[in-house]
Amino acid sequence: MQEEKHQMSYLDAGRKASNELHLSSSEYIQLVDPHEGKPFALKLALSKAKGEVIILTDGDSYFEKDSVRELLIPFKDKSIGGVSGRPKSIDKRNSLFGYWGHLLSDAADNRRRSQMSKVKDSNYYKSNKTFFPMSGYIMAVRNVPITLPQNVLSDDAYISYELRNEGYDIGYTPNAICYVKYPTNLKDYYKQKVRSIGGFKQLERFGIFKRDKQSRSFLIELSYTLFVLKYPKSIKEFIWSLLLFPIRLITWVKILWERVIMKKDMPKTGWERIESTK
Repeated sequence: MQEEKHQMSYLDAGRKASNELHLSSSEYIQLVDPHEGKPFALKLALSKAKGEVIILTDGDSYFEKDSVRELLIPFKDKSIGGVSGRPKSIDKRNSLFGYWGHLLSDAADNRRRSQMSKVKDSNYYKSNKTFFPMSGYIMAVRNVPITLPQNVLSDDAYISYELRNEGYDIGYTPNAICYVKYPTNLKDYYKQKVRSIGGFKQLERFGIFKRDKQSRSFLIELSYTLFVLKYPKSIKEFIWSLLLFPIRLITWVKILWERVIMKKDMPKTGWERIESTK
């Protein structure tokens, strides 16, 4: 019942925005979520989309002005199949979880910049031999056939690797900013991270790592130890950085148990709602 109320509020908001923009029935098509999981809903949306480029986002985020324009610029390069924008935390940095949100989103930005090549005379980066998957918070893809498994947990990562396997490059434009509300308690933190990061272990079973290697693992995260220790601006923040290490270790233990040992996939009812991000 609660989910239906949330869905109706989103539908009402969509219709209101459509009316304000004077969009026709061909320009604005509203789909009702059948509650069979995000991959099912995403496949439904992709099957209805008719544009050359499709922009995807999440329900707990919003774009900075001109972010759509910035997302589209890299597609002038025909070799690019998908472009990720830059998620930023909307939470205040003066709390433990707020600080972690800023740290992790800035670490992802650093990794995308370092693993992709800056395109000359532009504001965006392009994958070469290495890349980091697009963010589901803000990404755009060419309207090309993509086979998305019904039970996939990290759909943004799957789409990124699928495009790479098809010969496309991935772009990253940090000027396309998406503001995100991150979890504010440990229960929701584990729930979100075990699902999203743990989805990369599931991708190994899908055999998606063909052109590129696995990009998320405990050992890969350890290589960012120096970044985590240099990130704080005060003694309090330094302590918060230190606290993140055991939390991430527990996260990976949970991932090992649920994704590798128990081989848990997407529940039939879809993802469990993470209330503190809403």
